[in-house]
Amino acid sequence: MKEKRKSRDASITDGVQYRRTKVWRIALSQLTGAGLMCFYMLMTYATYIGNANFGVLVGVTGIIITIMMLFDGITDPIFAFIIERFHSKFGKIRIFLLGGWAVMSIATTIMCKWGAGHLSGAAGIAVFVLCYMLYVIGYTMMGIASGLIGPILTNDPKQRPQLSVWSTVYSYVTPTILSIIAMMYLMPKYDNVIAAGFLAEYNTIVVVLSLVFFLLACIAVSAVDKPENFENTAVSAQQANQRVSFREMWDVLRNNKELQRYIVAAASDKLASTVNSTSIISILLYGIMIGNISVSGTMTSIVIFPSIIFVIIGAVLAGKYGNKKVMVDWTWACLIVAVITSVFLLTTDTTKITVALLPTVVFYGLTFAKSAFGMVVSSATGSLRMDIVDYELYRSGRYMPATVTATYSFVDKVISSFGGSVAPLMVGLIGYTTVTPQVGDPLTMPLKIMTVVLAYGFPILGWICTIVAMRKSELSREKMIEVAKVNADRKAANMTSAADEA
Repeated sequence: MKEKRKSRDASITDGVQYRRTKVWRIALSQLTGAGLMCFYMLMTYATYIGNANFGVLVGVTGIIITIMMLFDGITDPIFAFIIERFHSKFGKIRIFLLGGWAVMSIATTIMCKWGAGHLSGAAGIAVFVLCYMLYVIGYTMMGIASGLIGPILTNDPKQRPQLSVWSTVYSYVTPTILSIIAMMYLMPKYDNVIAAGFLAEYNTIVVVLSLVFFLLACIAVSAVDKPENFENTAVSAQQANQRVSFREMWDVLRNNKELQRYIVAAASDKLASTVNSTSIISILLYGIMIGNISVSGTMTSIVIFPSIIFVIIGAVLAGKYGNKKVMVDWTWACLIVAVITSVFLLTTDTTKITVALLPTVVFYGLTFAKSAFGMVVSSATGSLRMDIVDYELYRSGRYMPATVTATYSFVDKVISSFGGSVAPLMVGLIGYTTVTPQVGDPLTMPLKIMTVVLAYGFPILGWICTIVAMRKSELSREKMIEVAKVNADRKAANMTSAADEA
């Protein structure tokens, strides 16, 4: 049995001594995503927090939230610079994880408990904004620190995709659990009113639960969160330990073509998913085209758990064929399914879906395929970002995981802040200028076309961008083996040089 396991070890097959880790460390390390999701779920009530606890008008709260999303993007490169230059004998991941948790906990506790009912008017707005800024800073600290875990924990091509599996599972399970707590426990307890009492207790649950998640993650990374694992691999030991400057960070953005390709691919997909997540899409597709809004919830419940299986499939395939190949191949699969679905919806009497057997089976099947194939792409995409960190080390000799993570995060947040306005603007072209689409509105051909454009056209555009952007990418399975070998040899040479100088 032991020999069988050894034969599956990528270090044997590739001739590279990869960094490997225990499965339990992989599983627990990704609880950082669960911890971040806890705070994210709490802050979905930001409008209620501002209004109920600080007397901020709902419209003003919306403006503040939009500004904070942009501020969130600005903080990414700042903290990437800080984290890249930060050195301590305790490493850096655990320090910034727990530091970020503390900052966020203080911010949300002031917003949800200590500040409740004590302030209003200009003072209320000022405190709410300051606390929100503090929350964003803490979230950025934790987000970038979380992004360091994957590259530092393992570079084994068979292990690395497992990180995406656990991350995806937590991203689905955590909000489900918190939604159940909020809707089935807190709402009845507080007479179905989202006010000070509800927010205060929800905050306590989030702070405690997230702390458990982050402590478990810190235990998982304790073996690798060490100064020597964040060293560069430059031509000398002295250069290897030089601190990162803004000039070097800019060099990564300007000259790392693989990072640029990845940003185009990931950003286009993010725009499509952001547009798709707006409630207008559900109303258009399910409430008007199909004529049964409850189908939306049914589809979600049917698709979600089987789709997670495809995350595991994606991880296995990525370990065998490489992240880039799996990402591109399955993007093609998503593209083909989306085109078929678009043609089906435009040429079918969509009101027959859920009524007649054939159109129902076809629509459900195509929707499941789109979701499942997308999970495979998502799994490979997450792992590919870790490959780019290793590639930058290979390209320049600089280990800069925070810069790579922050660059992607910055683009992600900017797109998210504006992506939600695409659907409202687009439906304005077909007459919805003063009102929003409502269930039961007449199904016209312009509305049908617009629905397909929003629900499937934007994803198709995003996948085309991914395929074009990654067309010349060098990050094949074979290239990443070369990258791992070169990085390992350079590190060994630096250690020898440092010993000789000593």
